[in-house]
Amino acid sequence: MKRKGFYLNYRKKRTILLIFTVILLIAVYLFKSSSFILRAGSTIAVMALFYAIDHFFDIRFGKRHYLFMFIIVIAGFLASPLYYIYPNYDKIQHFIQPMFICSLAFYLIKKLHLELKWKLVFTFLTVVAILGFFEIGEFTLDSLFHLKLQGVYLRDIGGLKKLNLVMNPLKDTMIDMLLGVMGAAIYCIIFGVSMKQKLNENIFREF
Repeated sequence: MKRKGFYLNYRKKRTILLIFTVILLIAVYLFKSSSFILRAGSTIAVMALFYAIDHFFDIRFGKRHYLFMFIIVIAGFLASPLYYIYPNYDKIQHFIQPMFICSLAFYLIKKLHLELKWKLVFTFLTVVAILGFFEIGEFTLDSLFHLKLQGVYLRDIGGLKKLNLVMNPLKDTMIDMLLGVMGAAIYCIIFGVSMKQKLNENIFREF
């Protein structure tokens, strides 16, 4: 019976991913833009990889985790043109997305036999490490392919293809890391306080 529920759970996830993919493919057909096709393809690929990892390792991520991943990939890939239109869009991403990543990381780490405070510390350090690797990845890609991933660029009014640098790469990287660390810390603190209150309430009810 438990195994049947296991298969039904992943069947629902596959259905959701299929619907999501069909919607994106319809959008690709309507827009017929090479840039949008690349962004949509990247979005589908990341979500498919997330599902594959979930299924292969039998992690059993919940609905909220899939929702968080949807938000991350849509904001990061589909809505990527906003990076060159609204200068603070990138900063909002680096502050909020680590909170989503914390939720994913804690879901895995909570299975370890550790006290809650150490699980939260481990979650925080894991997310900070992920942020560091992400920035290293951006630096490497920029060095090899000049993709302008580091630094803040805005489209020039005089030409859509011209980009103006409004924040240098080093400053951009440091601010991104700082915002990411703040976002992860806020999540861990709020989540830790919430869990502690629930634990105290349960102990109080027992008496």
